[in-house]
Amino acid sequence: MKGLIVKDKQLILTGDLTKPQRLKGEVLVRVISSSINQIDQEFADGKYDLLLKLSGCNHLVKTGIEFSGVIAEDGQGFSKGEHVYGYVHLSKGVKAHQEYLTINANYLAKMPKNISFDEAASLPLGSLTSFTALTELGKVGKGTKLLVIGASGGLGVYALQLAKIFGATVTAVAGDNQEGFLNSLGAAHVINYKETPLEQLTEQFDVVLDLSNKKIFKEVKSLLKENGKFIPAEPNKHFFDLFLSLFKTKKTKYLYVDRGDKSKLEKITEWVEKGELKPFIDCVYALENYQQAFERLSVEGRQGRIVLNISEQA
Repeated sequence: MKGLIVKDKQLILTGDLTKPQRLKGEVLVRVISSSINQIDQEFADGKYDLLLKLSGCNHLVKTGIEFSGVIAEDGQGFSKGEHVYGYVHLSKGVKAHQEYLTINANYLAKMPKNISFDEAASLPLGSLTSFTALTELGKVGKGTKLLVIGASGGLGVYALQLAKIFGATVTAVAGDNQEGFLNSLGAAHVINYKETPLEQLTEQFDVVLDLSNKKIFKEVKSLLKENGKFIPAEPNKHFFDLFLSLFKTKKTKYLYVDRGDKSKLEKITEWVEKGELKPFIDCVYALENYQQAFERLSVEGRQGRIVLNISEQA
């Protein structure tokens, strides 16, 4: 079985992996496509080796957290041959950059019928994280003023579309040549951060969602209304501000979505099939070209996810 393994903090393509056997509550999926995210590079670099060892899940395949594929065996309410997509457990689960994957049945759902495997592989992480940020943390609804920093990336493209579905008024922050693209996703206003630093803004927002992982609370505090919420995508950098939020009206919120959620994915499927939510792919690579795919992570101005084709769509 083919897959990417990590050896001496380097990714290597091998054909010698053993096909996994599913445990109670799991399904076996033949992976067709899987995305590449910054956290995959961090897993490959060994940043989370200690965490994986402590959780007892130090598997050979450490990369690939969202995927699409085909059910390989009947079980857990799924039938062989069904097209599915999902998000593995971030710290405990087997990862998806391999031909076959065993995964808890609650972490995946049937694919939307109107999109490809590549598109489906680009959906789960970004849409689930944005869904959670906007609904459970931001309480975003009709009339909410929302600022999204890092709006053109793999998370931002879903945050903008979901915010539009929920009725929010969105200002998007991104780099050069993104205005038309972000307007098409539902942004009412687009700010090029290279031309207009956020410090120069005088407008205030109910929610500031930072998907760039570059801002801290004191840098966005002036942008928040009195009861505003700052939601950073990387919460581990903000523990002090999270603590201080207990005593302040302007809050920093803890955003951490570490696995798939079948019920939320089914709702996302519904929006996709209605045409209200559209997946976005930056580019697609064959598994053999994984090195070029990972190099693409460092390129600015991407629009959507980088996707790897893991196996054929037979």
